[in-house]
Amino acid sequence: MPCRNRLRVTMLCFVLTCCSIVSGKNMVKGYVFLDANRNGFMDKGEAGIAHIPVSNGEVVTETDANGRFRLPLKQGQSVFPILPADYTIDSRVPNSRFFYAVTVPKQDVNFALISKPVKTAFRLNAIGDVQVGNYQELDYATRTLWPELLLTDSAEVNLFLGDLVNNNISFYPDMLALMDRLPSQSWTLLGNHDRDKDSIAENQNRTYNKTFGADVYAFNEGQVHFIVLNNVHADGKRGYVARLSDRQLSFVRNELAFVPADRKIVLTMHIPLVGTSNADSLLALLQGRGEVLALTGHTHQVHRFFRKTQGMSLHELNAGAACGFWWVGEKDWDGVPAALMQGGTPRCYFVIDFQGADYRFRCKAIGQDASRQMTVWVTGIDTLDTHLRDMRKVEPGTVMMTVFGACDSTSVRFRIDGGAWVTCNRGKMVDANVARAREMNLTDVYPTKYNRINPLRSRNSSQLWVYTLPAEYRQGAHLIEVEATDRFGFSATGRRTFCFPR
Repeated sequence: MPCRNRLRVTMLCFVLTCCSIVSGKNMVKGYVFLDANRNGFMDKGEAGIAHIPVSNGEVVTETDANGRFRLPLKQGQSVFPILPADYTIDSRVPNSRFFYAVTVPKQDVNFALISKPVKTAFRLNAIGDVQVGNYQELDYATRTLWPELLLTDSAEVNLFLGDLVNNNISFYPDMLALMDRLPSQSWTLLGNHDRDKDSIAENQNRTYNKTFGADVYAFNEGQVHFIVLNNVHADGKRGYVARLSDRQLSFVRNELAFVPADRKIVLTMHIPLVGTSNADSLLALLQGRGEVLALTGHTHQVHRFFRKTQGMSLHELNAGAACGFWWVGEKDWDGVPAALMQGGTPRCYFVIDFQGADYRFRCKAIGQDASRQMTVWVTGIDTLDTHLRDMRKVEPGTVMMTVFGACDSTSVRFRIDGGAWVTCNRGKMVDANVARAREMNLTDVYPTKYNRINPLRSRNSSQLWVYTLPAEYRQGAHLIEVEATDRFGFSATGRRTFCFPR
């Protein structure tokens, strides 16, 4: 990357681990300084900033009174500062410009920071798996996801949860250039499809590191501390398993020692913790940290998981995918594949609003109005219901509510025509839209020409609630209102009218 951009890096936490210091020839040094004229260079008169944590992804140290730091460094590691909440860099530039991926540099590595007010309230977009493999798919992303992220009030922070590309790392420069054009700060992490596949296991992240920077780091925003980890562990040239390295666990242990107890901890990684082999080792480091949030991608489905350990409870939001089911399925009126995900959630990302250490979140269906937070289907009106093998046994007059982002801790209630609110039960059945797409696949109606099949399966949706309508509502026109909430900050609403034959 250009020399100027090498001066711009992001953040991680700090602890001086003296026992890890190696010989001087493998040390990196430099300054973290206040970039008063915002040109990215340390000019005469620009002062260093004291007590800024800087890390190599394992050892964490603190800048001295003059903003100077010194760290051990091995080939292939990255060095970066962990930005406090009151410092930033150019908000339009992704984290690649702030991390310094190295072959152990001979010159100083300097990091230019800009002061900013601390926002105790801020919004974050959690964006799973954009996963573009060619320019057509990149065009789908730029025509659907990017217009929403380009809105100046979309969010203060974008967090891309891995699999930026689909085994085609030649698209990294394009993805980087597109992130440059967003009005909000963007952070990335590495996914299993973001690796170099033609190299030995320990070097599979080299192109990601050179383009986007470190694959393990941390940063602060408001009263929230984000820890970004790479849990895609290479297994041979092409294989991988989900685990965290000893180096990463050391980094978390070291940097947490300097994170105030009242900070909300948010873990981010590509593969869900529920599928990470040594997740317990990570969770043990979080004992006493209260309610911890984790944000993950990878599965191309929306799930929520919960774990507990001593003095800590973990809420994991597996945020689905911006590409849905890999940009497949029938195309809509705008020529973009529907790519409906298993469970009935459309292509989406999640909007998380932080207020101090608290947060609320909702699912944002890409290309749809923000109020579209669920699918409400009433069986027995569309005659196609009787032809669907996944719905033939569902009683006519059943209201099927697929609530995007809900889980078994969510309470869903609805009312008809302004009447009394009724609590719904979870349904053990396939989402109505998934059932339709599957039937079209199985009867060779789909895929139509120039489309690719969406390989949906007959699986019960974890986001579906049901209610059987009383007989008096099975004729004439009616209004349904739905509310869904849970104690973990999730809420969603929905409304629809329906009309049975008289």
